[in-house]
Amino acid sequence: MRTKLGLVLAISLVISACSKDSYNTKPNLTFTSVNNTAFGNGSDIIFSITFTDKEGDLQDSVWIQKISRTNGCTNFSDRAKIPNFTATPNLKGILEIGYSVGTNSSSLYPILPACPANKNDTCYFKFWARDLAKNVSDTVISPDIIIFK
Repeated sequence: MRTKLGLVLAISLVISACSKDSYNTKPNLTFTSVNNTAFGNGSDIIFSITFTDKEGDLQDSVWIQKISRTNGCTNFSDRAKIPNFTATPNLKGILEIGYSVGTNSSSLYPILPACPANKNDTCYFKFWARDLAKNVSDTVISPDIIIFK
């Protein structure tokens, strides 16, 4: 199931002082944090993922996949375009990816589909990204997240 591509994606760019040897042509992602591990209706799930890229061209897409551990709840995949920015060699930054739980009309984030079985959903999220040269990062995984019905 695909969600709307209105995913709000914020990128904080930091020029790193690390040596060039620590950056690779293939983008590197590191799961940094999630703002909580249990979410009720009206709350936002916000993931932070640190990235590095030797050429600084991480401007294609990021993929998000939700994997449910709860019988009767559905998985979904989403793809979001990474906004254009000026490529800087040896780039380090943060991807901020968010979803709204339930019907939070004031949220900037797209709504995460609810569990059709009307159960609490224990799930985790996978993330990977591709740069303009079509180099694909490794996949990073969130901790388990509980989404209350």
